[in-house]
Order: sequence, then C-alpha cells, then structure tokens
Amino acid sequence: MAEHDPMTDVACAEPALSDEVREALTLLRERSDDNEFCGLVDEVLAGRCSLVDASGTAAFAAAVFAPIAQEFGADVERMARDEKLGAAVPAGSSGGPCGGCTSICAAPCLTRASDQPVQ
Repeated sequence: MAEHDPMTDVACAEPALSDEVREALTLLRERSDDNEFCGLVDEVLAGRCSLVDASGTAAFAAAVFAPIAQEFGADVERMARDEKLGAAVPAGSSGGPCGGCTSICAAPCLTRASDQPVQ
C-alpha cells in the first residue's frame, strides 16, 4: 500500500487485506454507472468515510447487495423443492434450540418426505 493512501482498515490492521479491499472498491467504482455510489466509494478511498458507514447506505446496498440478492434468488428458483428444504433446515437438526439459541435452529424441522414438522 502506498504511504499516501488512507488505510481502509477492515482487516484488523492487516495491510495486505486492506489493499485487496481498496482494489475491490476501485473495481466496483470503475464498473458502476451509479454516480451516487461512485462518489461514496471516492469518499471511502479518500478516508473521509468509513467502509462500515458506507455499507449502511442505500447507494451501497443498491450497487453491492442487490445484485447478490438477485443472484441468490435466481439460484433458489433453479433449485428443486427438496433442495430448498434441505438448504432451509440444517441436516441433523432436531428443530429445537441448541445451547440456548433462539435463532433459526429453533424453527421446526421438516421431514423431506412428508413436509410435516418433526415432533
């Protein structure tokens, strides 16, 4: 990383990884036709805005997260029904909370054959 470049530190002070982030942001900026997003990336690369702050903006979401969500949605559409069920419920899940967890693993586990909750 050049000495005059502000540090885009998202890698716990690992300069090599921060350089990769800067390169990725530069590539995204070069390939974007969204002026708001390009300006936001310029602010991050200049050190006037943190990447964490930038990632919470609508411009960043539209340019970075929306295409990822669209690709994921297309992948899900191509999946067979059983594959979708398998992706939604981890293999071997009892459907009960694990270790005090109240998250997704607390949802009822569906069997693939009957699609009825496991009791």
